Amino acid sequence: MDTKEQSLLNYYYDKFIDNTIDEKDVYAFLLLISNRSKEIRCINQLADFVAQRGQHKGFIKDYIFEIRKKFESLGKTKTAFRIEDVFSFKEIKTGINKVLADFQLKGLENEKINDFVTCLISLLQQIRIIDQDREIGKLFFAISKKQIILMAEIEVSQNLFKKTNAVFPVLTANNSYIDLKKQDKYDTPYLFTDKVIEITNQEGKLEIIIPD
Repeated sequence: MDTKEQSLLNYYYDKFIDNTIDEKDVYAFLLLISNRSKEIRCINQLADFVAQRGQHKGFIKDYIFEIRKKFESLGKTKTAFRIEDVFSFKEIKTGINKVLADFQLKGLENEKINDFVTCLISLLQQIRIIDQDREIGKLFFAISKKQIILMAEIEVSQNLFKKTNAVFPVLTANNSYIDLKKQDKYDTPYLFTDKVIEITNQEGKLEIIIPD
């Protein structure tokens, strides 16, 4: 990392420490550290996904299509399956802090990693899911009382003649930003399939901007 890159890294790191980070900062920070983390899969793949969006052909797309296959197998097998985040909170935290440690910077605590993931979820919303040049789904922002969620909606074939859509979480963060009333006892998330959410920073706290 040359002197200019180090200066940029220090700039974004200080924004995390000072609680002034927003989604635009996370975009730049992620691309910056990805240049120095080729061996850290979660950082490398997330940066590629943010930059390439619907053209991404890496692990995250493979993960989404693997979950799709599991939905298509429902009814054909009796095997239940559990959907985990594409990358766990722990894996993302470990990856970021390894890069920071390489440049003698103290690791970020859980609260700041949660801010990072929340902004990342916002950055990844509205990405189209493409299969053989055809759009079969999309990623969108969702929020419940407890969680911020990157949700996938994707076309699933039940048989040769019938198709439906499956909706499932891809990435999650804790919702410590906006106080919402539960929709039901299951805390079913509010889904923003068409609206574009923005994450800004107001007086040292992330603010979720939901358009009218």
